[in-house]
Amino acid sequence: MQSLPPPPVPTRLDLDDVGPSPSRTRPTWILAIALLVVVSLAMLGLAPLLAGAPEGGVDFVFLSRNRAGNPVRWNPCEPVHYVVNASLAPPGSLGDVHEAFRRVTEATGISFAYDGLSDEQPSIDRRSYLPDRYGDRWAPVLISWVEPTDSDIPFETEGGIASAVAAPQYPGAVPADVYVSGWVAMNRRDPNPPGFDEPGEQGPVLLHELGHVMGLGHVPTLGELMHRAGGGVTDLGPGDDEGLQRLGSSEGCLPVPQAHA
Repeated sequence: MQSLPPPPVPTRLDLDDVGPSPSRTRPTWILAIALLVVVSLAMLGLAPLLAGAPEGGVDFVFLSRNRAGNPVRWNPCEPVHYVVNASLAPPGSLGDVHEAFRRVTEATGISFAYDGLSDEQPSIDRRSYLPDRYGDRWAPVLISWVEPTDSDIPFETEGGIASAVAAPQYPGAVPADVYVSGWVAMNRRDPNPPGFDEPGEQGPVLLHELGHVMGLGHVPTLGELMHRAGGGVTDLGPGDDEGLQRLGSSEGCLPVPQAHA
């Protein structure tokens, strides 16, 4: 699979330099989160909207659009399955994962099914069809904590070290109209603890990454969780909610190809 070069992410964001986030408690700094790696988007000329001008004046952007100009999204009429590799995760992490998925369900109307623990390790070239591991279906979304030095996933960038990296996946090696799998790789070296109480904690990082898996890109607006450094918030902002809604059940069902190599 072909990968786009990841966008640079600062190690920290000093909110005193840019003003307070709207309707949010403003910390003095937060660790940068969510270095996004998008698999296979460079092909067929369908470059993702990783950042830039918010769409229609609303603070969200889509990672990719199909040939008809519609955002690539998941089929909202079937549950999205996920597994967790928590072997390197701090205590309490599994609860953060479930809570992050619950919040995405609330925003999208899409249901998620937890298939249990897995020993799979994420990789930059992970395939969306892994029948030997998961049977004759599309591979579930993988959430895993990894040691950056032991992984081929690029946590280190010009801006510093990312707390997490995520990617949605197409049915094959070329862009399509629907996502069928994805992965989130959490940096086990991130010193922030589990929870959703502070912007730098693990919960908002996970939620940001799931926004990418669902099909959202980075926005330049503080107060939105999909800001490249988390926006100084602990939950989805209004633009995040609007973007996820447009990727969700309100947009109708999508055909999904049968799982194949």
